[in-house]
Amino acid sequence: MGDFESFCIGLLTGFVSGFFPGLHPNMIIPILSSLGIDDRTLAILIISLYPANLISSFIPSIFFGVPDGRTVVTILPGQRMVLEGKGLNALKVVLFSSIVTALLAVGVLYFSLDFFSWAYEVIRKEMSWILLAIVILLLARGKKPHFSAFVFILSGLLGKFSLGSDMVDPFLPLFSGMFTIAAILNYRRSNVPKQDDEKIEFDFGKFIIIGIVLGMLADLIPGIGSPAQMATFATIFLPINTLGYLATISSISVSQAIFSLATSASIGKSRVGAMIWLAESIDIGKNLPFLIGLFILSMAISIGGVYLIRKQAAGLAGWDFSKMNIILSLYLFAITFVIDGWFGLGVLIISAVLGWLTIKLGVERTMLMGSIIIPTLLLLFRIF
Repeated sequence: MGDFESFCIGLLTGFVSGFFPGLHPNMIIPILSSLGIDDRTLAILIISLYPANLISSFIPSIFFGVPDGRTVVTILPGQRMVLEGKGLNALKVVLFSSIVTALLAVGVLYFSLDFFSWAYEVIRKEMSWILLAIVILLLARGKKPHFSAFVFILSGLLGKFSLGSDMVDPFLPLFSGMFTIAAILNYRRSNVPKQDDEKIEFDFGKFIIIGIVLGMLADLIPGIGSPAQMATFATIFLPINTLGYLATISSISVSQAIFSLATSASIGKSRVGAMIWLAESIDIGKNLPFLIGLFILSMAISIGGVYLIRKQAAGLAGWDFSKMNIILSLYLFAITFVIDGWFGLGVLIISAVLGWLTIKLGVERTMLMGSIIIPTLLLLFRIF
């Protein structure tokens, strides 16, 4: 298979899979790697698949209210704008912020190599206390601190239990249950107005810069690497409106992916699962221009594709997805059983109940990231 064919297959696979919550690159890439594909071809598939999946996954998050783990925090502002007839504005903010972020991040990528080497040495000895301080700020900021702490601790215990198991992919049942199945259980059909395709007059600049900085930090600090968490931390210190929030979260998502290439090349670490697989297939440092070029190309094509179908996607928002949700739930249960067996199904069910409870309690769903943060804290403090 040639480079061009590999790129096209990765692009198409990523773009289509983004429309199906649960089909995360971290689930697709292991399947591809098991097919006996040579390393170069696998690397091209990964670097073209990831940005395409990231961009198209914003559509189900905004218009259908069913996200993956990276886009969960776009649900509330995105759905709110959909119910106001401004869902297309939300989508265009995400698309514009993503491409501008990608270009700016690439512009400072080579400068970031030295920064990451320096910053990692400075903070790694104090990493545990930095993470603990961030957690305290996150919990203190919650609308319902007691319930937030309850959800955070429960999700952390579940995460510790799951990540310590022998499941092939513990994140699949953990996040599919907490976010996708829980969102499906709380699905209610709404009377969605026609989505107006208006011109946006909004100052994106400062939110994109904030997103880029937070995306860099997300690649340095373990356990808080999700765009959802970083965007939540931003609101602790800065007043961010709805459009600003969408611009920030998309900027974090894109910049984190790009800078994960830099951290892989400079300090040999990455917080993005797809980039960890990529590093095993190709020397990222020696092939950085090639990989960045493919990443930007895939993202640009995906953004163009989503923009072209934006009105068709918006039209689906008013559909009754009850039957579709049943099919999606059955699919997630089936794929979890195939990959992680009965144990995985148990984790999926418990995670779904916890996610459902989180929504009912009115707690921010970013508190479910305790499933990653608490195990990381326990590891850093060497508790057990």
